[in-house]
Amino acid sequence: MLDLVLYGPGGPQPLGRPAPVRAEIRNTGSRDLWIAGVLDGSENGLRWPRYLPTVTCAEDGGVVARPAPAEDPLVGPLRPGDLRRLAPGESFDPATGPGCLPLMTFAHFVPQRPGRFRYALSLSTEAARPEEWLGGFGLPDDSEREALLALVARVPRTTVTAAPLDVDFR
Repeated sequence: MLDLVLYGPGGPQPLGRPAPVRAEIRNTGSRDLWIAGVLDGSENGLRWPRYLPTVTCAEDGGVVARPAPAEDPLVGPLRPGDLRRLAPGESFDPATGPGCLPLMTFAHFVPQRPGRFRYALSLSTEAARPEEWLGGFGLPDDSEREALLALVARVPRTTVTAAPLDVDFR
């Protein structure tokens, strides 16, 4: 079982800079599990796992930031080091570490007016086929491919959503 949590600043943030918002994935189950962080194409839905961030205006619910459309549909290959084992109770930030990319939606959102903004994030590992995790170029040879697919098979198929995080900007 996975838990996804967003963490943010403790007080109001100045306008003109992004808020330091980060995510954490925690294994809340009783067995080891495998998971990948944010990979090339994960944030804009081109590959699995899918990390889908949004920022909305807390007052009216209007979306003010979401993943940018993909400029190129090709994404880098999945590597064995992209998948990590989490022991029960262990956690990690999916946007840091080897092979992981920052959540650009959060990193680039800079409000131009004061207000309260709601950060949201969901994670889905529910690809229809394990091959959808592999990427779009530089794919491995058959033996390495089978080893990668065996690792992907260890990832629990689930969708989890973090509780929204409100951040005030002044």
